[in-house]
Amino acid sequence: MEKLRHTQSLIMILLVLLLAAASSGHAHSVQGEERNASCVCEVNSSIWAFPVTKYDVVTQVLQNCQDSLQKLQTQTVTGAKTVPEMEATLNNVTKRLKRFQYLNNQGLYNALHLKQLSQEIQQLHDTMNNVDLDKPGGEAQRISTELQKFQEDVNKMYRKNVFNLETMREKLRSLNNRVQNCRTIPQDFRSSCYDRMMRNISAPVVIKMNPFSSSYIAGAWGHDIDTDGEETYWIQPLASGHRLGISLRFYQTYEDFMAERNHRDESLANSYTHANAIQGPGTIIFKGVVYYQCYNLPELCAFDLKTKQVERLTLPDAGFNNKFPYCYYNCFDWTDINLSVDDKGLWVMYATEANHGNMVVSRVDIEGFNVTHTWKTRLFKRSVTNTFIVCGVLYATRYINTYKEEVFYAFDTTTGMEDNMLSIPMEKVAAGIANLHYNPTDMRLYMYNGGYMLAYQAYF
Repeated sequence: MEKLRHTQSLIMILLVLLLAAASSGHAHSVQGEERNASCVCEVNSSIWAFPVTKYDVVTQVLQNCQDSLQKLQTQTVTGAKTVPEMEATLNNVTKRLKRFQYLNNQGLYNALHLKQLSQEIQQLHDTMNNVDLDKPGGEAQRISTELQKFQEDVNKMYRKNVFNLETMREKLRSLNNRVQNCRTIPQDFRSSCYDRMMRNISAPVVIKMNPFSSSYIAGAWGHDIDTDGEETYWIQPLASGHRLGISLRFYQTYEDFMAERNHRDESLANSYTHANAIQGPGTIIFKGVVYYQCYNLPELCAFDLKTKQVERLTLPDAGFNNKFPYCYYNCFDWTDINLSVDDKGLWVMYATEANHGNMVVSRVDIEGFNVTHTWKTRLFKRSVTNTFIVCGVLYATRYINTYKEEVFYAFDTTTGMEDNMLSIPMEKVAAGIANLHYNPTDMRLYMYNGGYMLAYQAYF
């Protein structure tokens, strides 16, 4: 009550002050006369009549002032709550982007130089001229025509000094993928599988801790049938900081695998720093040959389990040693290069600076052990948790929570088309995925997840 009276007094004082300021300020002189030793005069009081009109105007001004003050106070209170939240969000985003700053520092997001564009266009011309084409008709002719026009556009950019290199680079990426699709692929590589897209994934049909220790959170496991028809289940654990491995464990039957009995261990190298040691969890076994990233190099090693011989294949410009690992929220170290098998093909997935850290997919000919085809995607490798290939289609996963993953992206190497609107859930038992690949023999996906081995049935 006292506070109300105080407020009212302040308002009245303000009114008086405003009225005084609003008055005309004129004085009136009145003639008087002396009567009985006193000064007597007649005054017309109407000249001091209460200024009702001015009072109403001042009252309205005061009301508007109060409303403005109330609005300002409300905005101030809201701002006091919002600003800390905005600062926290900004700090969080800044922290998350900090690990990608090197991309900008190294100029990976700068536009390509015109000279580089011309060189890549010439490489595509050479590819079209020097290799057999699976489609020698219309599509090949259209690509050649577009390449010629593309080169003319680059020449115009030279002359006019007008640069739109990012758009040109995207067009070049698309043309490159079309050239890859035109090139001859062996008939035994093209199968009916290419007409099928994965539609769903089952709940885990196998959930088992690895036989070594729960501390082995990085590694790979799977199922293979060699060229003699011998079936094996295999496990490849990583030690030495979850980075390196030198041995594999094999079980001849599923029953032995589940019971952890009758196993056989195979050594690929005699030390973790040997040139043939395994680096990263991208290992896969296909028809009796172990494929993996060679120690400390952007190279693939192929270890034949029968002959014990090792072949090596260099991946030009491939990022390695945690340059482009799988990340999403948290990075899984040493996942720069990983492999997948598909029907009768071997694939390798990695990222390059030239492709701005985006995923690159290469098909590997297992007979000559060389890269035959390479596709470039727009999928930033650090934005996904893992990838695998089924029926010539690259699939990528992302983290939902500790116990759920989602397949959200697909790139079809047959058509060059991308789809980032998928939503196929996958159950899991831990946050990080070390290895995920498809086995065309049993049509299952195999995952190494926080030390656990999981398997899923794929549906088409």
